Amino acid sequence: MRRFILITIIFLLFANVVSAQLKGITSYDNAYRNYTAGNFDIAVKYYNEYLKSYTNDDKAIFERGMCYESLRKFDEALRDYSSAIMLRPLSAPYYVSRGYVYIKTGMPQNAYDDFTRAIQYDPSGSDGYFGRVNANLDLNKYDFALSDINSAINLNNKNPLFYYTRAMIYTELNDTAKFYDDIERILNNYPGDFFSNFKSQGVILILDNIEQNINYLNGLINENPGYFLLHFMRGFNYYLAKKFVAAEEDFNLALKYCANVTTRIAAYSQKLIENCKIYSDK
Repeated sequence: MRRFILITIIFLLFANVVSAQLKGITSYDNAYRNYTAGNFDIAVKYYNEYLKSYTNDDKAIFERGMCYESLRKFDEALRDYSSAIMLRPLSAPYYVSRGYVYIKTGMPQNAYDDFTRAIQYDPSGSDGYFGRVNANLDLNKYDFALSDINSAINLNNKNPLFYYTRAMIYTELNDTAKFYDDIERILNNYPGDFFSNFKSQGVILILDNIEQNINYLNGLINENPGYFLLHFMRGFNYYLAKKFVAAEEDFNLALKYCANVTTRIAAYSQKLIENCKIYSDK
């Protein structure tokens, strides 16, 4: 009888362990499915449930951090990214993700340090270099930003976001000729909605900054009415934000004001106006 009771207890304990493991696996499947579908609040609940049983799963912790970041819960995201790094300290993507949260929370030097570690652990990847570009821009180190974006392009010359970013850096360095070169490269090789093909944190950060860029250019245009390049740049930001009507208006103003000044801006503006008409009809 005692033996039977002992076997029964062992069986129940084993059954509970197996049940917990199966529940954990099911929770992860549900978490990941909702994470990839963009249902971040629901995904977090399932990740919480899963991590009760699998507390040291750095991948799940990292993915929950991505959910928190998407929900703009940056403190929670930093906590999860830091926990994932403690569990796997040589993982470059973990440093890249934490670096972007540091940028979003106004800590560019911390971001710079994380992106530098990402480069050290994955020197053949472009993500660390591109992340450090954003940190350098926030630190007003434009020459260093240019060096890093060139490194990113050397590693991945198919990403139009890199050329867009370099074009913006050239505007900060007052190198108009090279700014034109990159704009021309983008127009000749990539579709007008190229951001839709790149869902990285870098893209999200750029998109978050576009409205700030537009507001900044609004002020400059008020101070310098009739300056064609400011209208072209604001139009290009509207274009990237898929505000094609506003973009077309600015490109037409750029055409008007750049008459007898530069044929390149005129050609680019005309091409972008054509694109605006195509994409606004979709």
